[in-house]
Amino acid sequence: MEPIFKVGGVKKGSLRSVSSRFTVILEARGGSTLPCHVHDTGRLIYHIPRGAPIYYVDVYKAGRATWCDAVATGDPDNMVLLDSRLPNTLFSKLIPLLYESPEHLREVVREFSIRSPISRYRVDFMILEPGKPPLAVEVKGVNFADSRGIGLFPSAESHRASRQLDELRMLRDIKVGGAPGFRVSVVFIALRGDISEVRPFRQVDEKFASKLCAYKNIIEYKGYRTRSLLKGSTIQVYYDGEIPVNPCLP
Repeated sequence: MEPIFKVGGVKKGSLRSVSSRFTVILEARGGSTLPCHVHDTGRLIYHIPRGAPIYYVDVYKAGRATWCDAVATGDPDNMVLLDSRLPNTLFSKLIPLLYESPEHLREVVREFSIRSPISRYRVDFMILEPGKPPLAVEVKGVNFADSRGIGLFPSAESHRASRQLDELRMLRDIKVGGAPGFRVSVVFIALRGDISEVRPFRQVDEKFASKLCAYKNIIEYKGYRTRSLLKGSTIQVYYDGEIPVNPCLP
C-alpha cells in the first residue's frame, strides 16, 4: 500500500515543557532547548508526558517566534499527528478513493464561498458529481482518544465547530424544485491509528455535542482513520479505512 501523504525532513526531540497552548519547549539533539510551534487547536499537548518524543520540522520564516513546527508524537510505528492543517490535505488525497464518480467528471473546490442576502461563509470542500446535488464538506481532525480507543472531538471548546454545524443545516434546508439543493457532510479524519470510532467530547463542549446529535438526520457524518509511520526522516501517512461516527453517544 502506498502512503497518501508524506512529511519529510522530520527531526526528533523530547518534550520538556508546554509554555503556551501553541508552543512547546523541546530538548533537541545535543541537549539544546528549542521552542516549537504546535499548530493544533485542541489540548492534546497538555496530556503528553514530559520526556515523550516530539517529531518536528524546521521552519525558517521572518516574523515567527519559533523556528520549527511540531508535527507528531508517539511510537514511530503508530504516530499521533499534531498539525491541524493536515486533515484537509489528507481528505483531498482520499477523495479519489471515497467517491464513485470518475475523476474527470468530478469537480472539487476547496474553501468554497457561499453567499446569501443574510449570511456568508465558506465550507472546506464543495464536491460536484454528475446527477447529484452539490456536496458541502467540513473536515475535522481527531487526535484525542480515551483509553477505549474512542476518538473525542473537540478536545477544546470550539464555537466555530458549532457554528459550522448550523451553517450546514441551513445549507441543507435550501430547496431547488422541492428537492434538497445541497448535500452536507462532516468528515472526521482520525490522526492516529488506535482510534476505532468517533464521538463528541460532551464534557468539553456540550453545545457542539448536542448539535451533532440533533442534526444526525440532516448532516451526514463520516469517519476515516489514518495510520502514520516514521521511516528514516519521513512520516508516511496511510489510509486505514472507514470508522463509525456515533454522534449521540457520550
